[in-house]
Amino acid sequence: METIYILGSGTIGFALAANLAHAGREVIAVRTSRDDIDKTTMPVIVGMAENQIKASIETISLSKLSRLEGIIVLTTKSYANESIAAQLRGKTTNSPLILLQNGVGVEKHFLNSGFSQVYRCVLYATSQAASEHEFRFRPITASPIGIIRGDEAGLNHCISVLHTDGFPFRAEADIQREVWKKAIINAVFNSICPLLEVDNGIFIRDESVRTMAAEIIQECVMLMEKLNINLTQTEIMEQLLAISKRSDGQLISTSQDIQAGRQTEIESLNLEIARIAASMQMKVPKTELLGKIILAKSTQKSSML
Repeated sequence: METIYILGSGTIGFALAANLAHAGREVIAVRTSRDDIDKTTMPVIVGMAENQIKASIETISLSKLSRLEGIIVLTTKSYANESIAAQLRGKTTNSPLILLQNGVGVEKHFLNSGFSQVYRCVLYATSQAASEHEFRFRPITASPIGIIRGDEAGLNHCISVLHTDGFPFRAEADIQREVWKKAIINAVFNSICPLLEVDNGIFIRDESVRTMAAEIIQECVMLMEKLNINLTQTEIMEQLLAISKRSDGQLISTSQDIQAGRQTEIESLNLEIARIAASMQMKVPKTELLGKIILAKSTQKSSML
């Protein structure tokens, strides 16, 4: 049986690991790279009250693995990618690597490190820790996976190994379009929700907040026209509202990170979108301003803890 290594096992990583283990797959959660952390087994509960699963997940430090032979799924925050690519370089470059991360251009360090099979997943699920071992996980829809470097056979194999009813995946031919659509949606959720200190359902409850979202989306759609990516404001807003409805009451990841004093992914969302716009001689002022505010807010919170 092929081993699935999940690097960065937090709220999403453990949800994936639990669903895979529940389906009988061989899975290892790689939670850290520290030398002083021993291999252990962790009981986890994943799901909402009406549909929970329990699983025992083997966890290990990356430093204790000399080789990774199997499928590698990266669920860490994207700001750690350069360091992870360097650590993985001596352990494998041939294993399929699936980046289950937010943001634009997060694959670059793995491409530069010579990984031969790199696939990008656009996550459509929410997860929030209820306790150290319990995660309120809810899939929104099947998460698309597409080829960055590799082939269709490799992509289909990865999907067949990773897909479960509780955490579904699907193949996507135009993954860059999906990456950008979700990046714009995430730029809205991960800036407006932490700024207002509200949950994901705010967009279906409050018309004025929907108007704020529409203004960010409008800026980004103008950038998409420059990049020749066919995305409309209507399509993006419909997807955003569907996510808001399905995840009503849950906190977006950036809100969770700020509360815990952790670094956020805003650099690969609003601020990366602004950098790309600037390279095209464009401005996305509202998108960029909200990103800068969230960066300042997270920095201030970290310094207080």
